[in-house]
Amino acid sequence: MCGIAGIIDLTGKRQPDSAALQSMAQALWHRGPDDDGYLVRPGFGFANRRLSIVGLGDGQQPIFNEDQTVAVVYNGELFDYPERKAELQAKGHVFRTHTDTEIIVHLYEEYGEDVFEQLRGQFAIALIDFTKRTIFLARDRVGICPLHWSRQGDWMFFGSEIKAILASGAVPAAADPRGLDQLFTFFAMGTRRTMFEGVQSLLPGHYLKIAFRRDGKAAEIVERRYWDFDFP
Repeated sequence: MCGIAGIIDLTGKRQPDSAALQSMAQALWHRGPDDDGYLVRPGFGFANRRLSIVGLGDGQQPIFNEDQTVAVVYNGELFDYPERKAELQAKGHVFRTHTDTEIIVHLYEEYGEDVFEQLRGQFAIALIDFTKRTIFLARDRVGICPLHWSRQGDWMFFGSEIKAILASGAVPAAADPRGLDQLFTFFAMGTRRTMFEGVQSLLPGHYLKIAFRRDGKAAEIVERRYWDFDFP
């Protein structure tokens, strides 16, 4: 099952509160009781709760590429990872683990921002490119794995469950009446809106791009669609 959470300073300068990040991860303990992992740097903090299924002994997250210029935390399963791993190894990529998570950073090296189109499976991903100072949050094509986020001033919080975002202590647990209406009407949340005011759900087949600015001003959160159903 697994779960991810994180805090992003949109100005790219301040280091997130490690205690708040740990609280967010602890709220997801039930999704990943086997292991936890953290990556905290100026501008962002990532957390992962892991249920060990693939790469039992060496799949701890975050996972880096060869020169540690790209890092990822992820929840999900990539169905064709043995074939993609062999393909990437033939191109010269060096793998240090036996987990499917690692193919994400190597595919990013090959395809850049188009990486999400290459993934076959169910996933919620937080990836950072240190060289380009850019963070990506992505969700699988049909939204099997959840991913929620909230912006509070120049801070952004995300998590596999809303309870992780609320555990940060920075996002108030206020009801969104329209979100509640949608839930009780459709018995599912099929839009960006959630039951909580100020908390959004990333749409299936979409990703968010946060590129830190050089002038210290807050980065823009850009949503992009990489896949959609095609009904000819």
